[in-house]
Amino acid sequence: MAKSGLSIIVIGGLNTDIVAIGAKKLLKAGEHTYASELRIGAGGKSRNMAQMIATLVGKDKVAMVGKTSKDPYGFWKVPLVALKQAKVNTEYVKIASFKESNQFPGIALIPVDTEGRNQIYVLPGITNSFLPKDIDDASELFKSVAKNNGILLVSLELPLQTAIYAIKKANQMGIKVFFDPGGIDETENYSELLKQNIYLIKPNEHEAKILTSIAVIDFDTAKKAATKLLGKGTENVLITVGVNGGYFFNKIVGKHIPIPKIKSSSVKDETGCGDQTMAALCTALAEDKDILEAINIGLLAGTLQFGKSGIVPITKKEINKYLHNRL
Repeated sequence: MAKSGLSIIVIGGLNTDIVAIGAKKLLKAGEHTYASELRIGAGGKSRNMAQMIATLVGKDKVAMVGKTSKDPYGFWKVPLVALKQAKVNTEYVKIASFKESNQFPGIALIPVDTEGRNQIYVLPGITNSFLPKDIDDASELFKSVAKNNGILLVSLELPLQTAIYAIKKANQMGIKVFFDPGGIDETENYSELLKQNIYLIKPNEHEAKILTSIAVIDFDTAKKAATKLLGKGTENVLITVGVNGGYFFNKIVGKHIPIPKIKSSSVKDETGCGDQTMAALCTALAEDKDILEAINIGLLAGTLQFGKSGIVPITKKEINKYLHNRL
């Protein structure tokens, strides 16, 4: 696949999601319940966003950098096939021998209840062996994206040292960095990462609390959390708060942005909503949309994702249909 037109790099884990749909409840310790349907699909926050962005921008624009292994059950194929079908460049996804690595690919176990609420248990597997050397091995890709004034999108479903290394590399090459803290580990120290130049960070309220120690419950607390992040290396902060939309801040603007009112679907599933928000936001900014317009598009896409079961990327047609009907 040609690299000359590539403008977005996404790094992180490639997971296979094993999902229990329609669980009667989300369990506490020692409890038992039943669900209505089993689904096995492509996952991983970064992988999700790569596929979602490619769905919106078209082929030969997005590249994925990561690592997987050829497990004997074939789980490794699921996320990789989905990326290739979306025309994501996978040349820099390393595929290890299971016999040699003795590690499974990333797996996520996800119960989803009848209200669309979920829990996610991630087994990173070989993603824990995705190291700075793997970023260096993708140097030609970084050079191609830098020539196109491109974007690096990073989540935290990968080793922290690798995320920091990739961001530093992007900073040195003039590649704009977007950071989604999905996959955050509250036992880690993220101060070094937050010192880097980050164009936009999109935590939810849980992630914002881990990064800033501030519980986001309203505009004022969101502003305090965002001020902490803006005081480091970040230019723009969007804190998402589910059905309450998001709080956007930079050094000029502070604004609460509600989610759009759309026709409700019989399906309720919050899996991938945050990923879809970031993917659509990133795409809109790559297309030179104003940042507030881009955020509105991102929140719209995330809301539309809630009405889909599992990871089914939102299309331009779906977004434009809503925007057209609103006018």
